[in-house]
Amino acid sequence: MKTPLLLALGGLLSLPLAAEGPERVATVAGIAITRGELAAGPHGVSPETRLLELVWPRIASDYVARVGLAATPAEIDEAVAYHYEFERRNRAQRARKLTELEERLADTELAPEERERLEDFRGTLQRLAASDQERDGAPRDPERLRVVLAPLVEMWKMNRVIYERYGGVVALTELGPWPHGARAALIADYERQGRLEFADAGLRDRFHATLRQPPTMVVPPGRVDFTPYWKRPIPPSYYPD
Repeated sequence: MKTPLLLALGGLLSLPLAAEGPERVATVAGIAITRGELAAGPHGVSPETRLLELVWPRIASDYVARVGLAATPAEIDEAVAYHYEFERRNRAQRARKLTELEERLADTELAPEERERLEDFRGTLQRLAASDQERDGAPRDPERLRVVLAPLVEMWKMNRVIYERYGGVVALTELGPWPHGARAALIADYERQGRLEFADAGLRDRFHATLRQPPTMVVPPGRVDFTPYWKRPIPPSYYPD
């Protein structure tokens, strides 16, 4: 079970100094993106995809500041409290499941393949329990957790706000709904306002073609819900029988 801390926190990249001349390929809110930054991307990533990876976090950060979507102390406190409660319940659920597995493995009539499956699951739970014990030896650092969660709170707030403003298709991702169409519309708005400029016309065209690519999985319009996970009930059980 992946915890909610498996997050996409790419929106807080450091901002480079402005650049002039042929090295500049785009400018976002007054900050230049250079060809060197494009070349520094992972191997096999196209320049237009890399450019989107650089443009979007800067637009998101700028938009959060301009619209007033910064995470408040109360919002961060709520997310922190959820994570601590999630951890507590997660441990309790795993402990109950481990006890259940031990009882089932005591059955001498278990089929070999079923015994193998249960023993493998037991081993996983035992390793997680050992990891819990190691972490218990170190003091909690709620301030560090607050620093990690603050941009996540802002991301969820921004996603909801731009979807309400622009609408559009919503992608279904591992981390929840993603306002795919609204993001493209916001980027287009930034360009119309002159807050996003391209120095390479060909790269600009490929960049927008990348933006227009449909997501693999889509949330039906009637089921779009940008309620963040820490405002939802913690499942009573998420382990298989």
